[in-house]
Amino acid sequence: MGLGVWVATLSFFYLVIQPWLKSGPGQDPVLGVCWWLLKVYGRVIHRVKATGLEHVPQSPDVGPLVVVANHTGSVDPLLISRFCPFMISWMMGDDLMWPRMMPLWEKLRLIPVDRSGQSSIAFKSAIRKLRDDGVVGIFPEGRIALPRGEVRPFFEGVGGIIARGKADTLLVWIEGTPETSEILPSLFSPSHATVHFIEYIPYDGERNPGVITERLRSKLLEASGWKSNDESMPLVLPDSGAF
Repeated sequence: MGLGVWVATLSFFYLVIQPWLKSGPGQDPVLGVCWWLLKVYGRVIHRVKATGLEHVPQSPDVGPLVVVANHTGSVDPLLISRFCPFMISWMMGDDLMWPRMMPLWEKLRLIPVDRSGQSSIAFKSAIRKLRDDGVVGIFPEGRIALPRGEVRPFFEGVGGIIARGKADTLLVWIEGTPETSEILPSLFSPSHATVHFIEYIPYDGERNPGVITERLRSKLLEASGWKSNDESMPLVLPDSGAF
């Protein structure tokens, strides 16, 4: 009897649970578990809601695609990803990536960015990801934009990545997250966040990075109603790791 229950349990896991988890981002059961936990986290801590879900592709294979969003805090990629059934390789400052957590960063397929601008490796990695039909997530303001209610200049690199990768774009506006530039308060302070999926923009052959970048910023300004602040956020690198 005990052996039969054990065999039935294993069969149920391998035939039902594991394929169900693999249907999520990355088609990986571990990432599938993380995705479902992320859904619970977003609902419980941040009461997150979404609009424009009709613009979000519902297949795990959607690339080449670039997810472009304003940047309100460290929680942003988590809240956006919970609504997307595909794996997003977010670009993240390498100064914020604690070396001891490197196995996690690699599992999440993050793209490390040298925010001092001395290396172009991240740019090349993002294009390579897109040419492999992947999805790249970018916060083109480059830093967490404070005060809220403003859209800072976009780095032209976002337009270059889209042009070189010949990628479609999913434009996102996020609001209502904790108003802080610190990591842990952003992740765990209760909020009432909303993720607005503004538009899915097919690649139209435009090769000028500046044109693509300005189009995206203009669309975000129009959709959000926020003010345009043409002063870039200053870069402040931490003295040590993020944690």
